Amino acid sequence: MIVRAATDADRPWIRETLVASWAGTRVVVDGRARDAAGLDGLVAEDGGRLVGLLTYEIGPAGLEVVTLDATERGRGTGTALLLAARRVAAERGTGRVWLVTTNDNLDALRFYQRRGMRIASVRPGAVDRGRLVRPSIPLDGEYGIAVHDEIELELTEAPVRIRTGALGDLDAVLELLDGATRWLVSLGRTGQWGTEPHSTNPRRRESTARWVPPGHLHVAELGGRPVGALAVGTAADWIPPASGPELYVNLLVTSREHKGLGLGGALLDHARALAIRRGLPLLRVDCYGGGDRALVGWYERQGFTATEPFTVRLADGTEWPGQVLEQRLP
Repeated sequence: MIVRAATDADRPWIRETLVASWAGTRVVVDGRARDAAGLDGLVAEDGGRLVGLLTYEIGPAGLEVVTLDATERGRGTGTALLLAARRVAAERGTGRVWLVTTNDNLDALRFYQRRGMRIASVRPGAVDRGRLVRPSIPLDGEYGIAVHDEIELELTEAPVRIRTGALGDLDAVLELLDGATRWLVSLGRTGQWGTEPHSTNPRRRESTARWVPPGHLHVAELGGRPVGALAVGTAADWIPPASGPELYVNLLVTSREHKGLGLGGALLDHARALAIRRGLPLLRVDCYGGGDRALVGWYERQGFTATEPFTVRLADGTEWPGQVLEQRLP
């Protein structure tokens, strides 16, 4: 999945999406009506299909998310769009992203708060006043709840920053791997990375350190703290060869404490950007292909296509099932 700025060519689709989701393109917030179809926007694209839209406006209060829509739920589209909006806000010199929803929208309140947003204010009767501007606003909303009030949520935490890794990041990256392993073990998923910590494994420490001098290691930071890591380069010897030039994702790990912020998607976006800048038309990655193939499904939701399966014989004589996935880049 790729998130990019909306263009004029996207406007017909944007208008159709807003009409389908909002019964029109006119949005009323705090008694103020705007045509969302004419605002700046971000679109999510998956395999050439437009699957998500975020419209926004930047003002003295920060970047306001006016509308957010995903054509298919549960694919991480909303999270990716919200994270991209945070990056836009940072580029435009503001650290605040905010939005307004209504008192009945319990699903949205859960979604936004799980992604770090906090309730900034409640405006009793704001929707009632909004009906004076747009009488078509329904009286009853989600779950049969009467719609009266607006709730403003905000995110003032610094957006995710991705930088080139250094040797000083080694312990933090290994701790991220340890944390992911502990989480997998708690779920009974020991086939992916086993049960032992990575930080005490000399071979893992050495292999991770080798990514640093060539600039292959990249670290995601939130508030100055490492919360994710990405390593890119060439595929390992046991991986089926690519049909042409490629960039290969050798490592992708994120903090379990920050689940729901779209860190994995942001790091994959970074990998895509690196590949495009280097003129490489293909991005590949491999992952654990055993069990219920949940990780394979996650990469497929990020826009990858599963290609060749493979196996690696481990030191104890067992075989580790892997799956290669690829994404063609524009």
